Amino acid sequence: MRSFLKEEISNRQRIKIFFFALFIFSFFPSFAQKHKEKEKKTTLFDEIELLKKDDDFKHVTWGICVVKTDNDSTIAEYNSEVSMIPASTMKVITTAPALSLLGKDFRFKTLIQYTGNIDKTGTLHGNIYIKGGGDPTLGAYRFDKTTTVDYILKQWMDGIFQAGINKIDGAIIGDASIFEDELIAPNWLYADIGNYYGAGACGLDICENAFTVYFEPSKNEGDSAKIVRIDPDVPNMEVINKVTVSGPSKEGTGVYINGTPYSNLRIFEGKIPLNKKEEFEIYGSQPDPSLTCTYLFDKFLKSECVEISQKPTTIRLLKMKNQLVDTLKRKTIFTTNSPTLEEIVYQTNLRSLNVYAEHLLKMMGYIVNNEGGTYSGIKAVRNFWSSRGVDLSGFLMEDGSGLSPMNNVTPRHLTEMLRVFTKDATFTSFYNSLPIGGKTGSISNILKGSAADNNLRAKSGYMYGVRSFTGYVKNKKKEQLAFSIIINNYECKAAEIKKKFEKLMIKIAELD
Repeated sequence: MRSFLKEEISNRQRIKIFFFALFIFSFFPSFAQKHKEKEKKTTLFDEIELLKKDDDFKHVTWGICVVKTDNDSTIAEYNSEVSMIPASTMKVITTAPALSLLGKDFRFKTLIQYTGNIDKTGTLHGNIYIKGGGDPTLGAYRFDKTTTVDYILKQWMDGIFQAGINKIDGAIIGDASIFEDELIAPNWLYADIGNYYGAGACGLDICENAFTVYFEPSKNEGDSAKIVRIDPDVPNMEVINKVTVSGPSKEGTGVYINGTPYSNLRIFEGKIPLNKKEEFEIYGSQPDPSLTCTYLFDKFLKSECVEISQKPTTIRLLKMKNQLVDTLKRKTIFTTNSPTLEEIVYQTNLRSLNVYAEHLLKMMGYIVNNEGGTYSGIKAVRNFWSSRGVDLSGFLMEDGSGLSPMNNVTPRHLTEMLRVFTKDATFTSFYNSLPIGGKTGSISNILKGSAADNNLRAKSGYMYGVRSFTGYVKNKKKEQLAFSIIINNYECKAAEIKKKFEKLMIKIAELD
């Protein structure tokens, strides 16, 4: 009897379980469908539509343009004809024509020259000139040792010795006249120009026209930060140091340098983090790069026991003081060649070097229009792109680097420029200069593990309220696409915009 009851109860339980399972599975198809929809991958077009409705994009101006490079077909666009501030993506507009107009093997040249005569004792009765050739790499550490300060100064000294000169009855004079005296673009912001990234383009440069300030390890919160040294030794620079030490947290730290070209005053303001072991470094723009270069060479020669009767100066300073400029014929005794333009453009786009881009712009002005100035260079660049069939309506160029907030470019401008440049003989050099997604430059830490990783090549741009990306990527069919994305006037965190644009770039790479 007990076994019968147990069997009956067991059967009832089985029936209950069966109907319960039937009930659950009756809802499973709709549940599975919803789950599948949730997992459904979005496309580029979906992401564009989502951004149109994004609360962070409510009060911004933004646009995107994606084109095939083998024809003029547009894959995707939104506000592609709206002019916006491009920030550092302006550098692609400058570096591409520089390669084409000057040639990838072009080298800047700096000449060591002298005037007067050399007597039997080895005394030069005249002046030594450093004739600048607009080389932005003079004294730079980014290349091999041949561009470093000590190497260059020793080469120049050896050139003087080989000419039979061991004493100078005259001066070391810097000649930066290949470029205009105006170092920076007219509408750069005051807040930028005292800092290293606001260093302008001079006809005679040294150390990328910047200097490094080293603060000693900071011990106590609230202390005044003490300067250990400034490198290179900038002549006549007056420093007002208002920098203090913050707490252990790095939040709220940052040092800014105020100052203008040709003004010797530099004001350091801000806070450095508390650190009892390591020096803290900040970087500023030199007041007068030509004078710094001349001064450093004068100092180097004197350290090697070469007597020089007069103080180092420049052509610009002599003219300002109405002093007689030596008009005697100069003899060249040594030439310093820069790295190739291909190498310079690579560093310009990889490291987003404003000072290099501005030098390239002025050099194009000098070569094309016989005038080494910002607007002469802009004229050369505009003519280059318009001659390639790019419609420049709505295009406003105020510098070569993108630091000016007055630049205006549409996403269409950038993609069209990238598209037409694929036919240029120097395209490979330009393409290789662009940072690689997930690997190098400013996009090394994004796009990892995606279809854009080690595929997408792009220049990024960033300034307050501005974020941009422009470059090339191959789709699933291995077709090359050119793209540009720009946003202005956003208020959310820059990291949020970067994340949203990263998703767009991945979706471009995933296109069929």
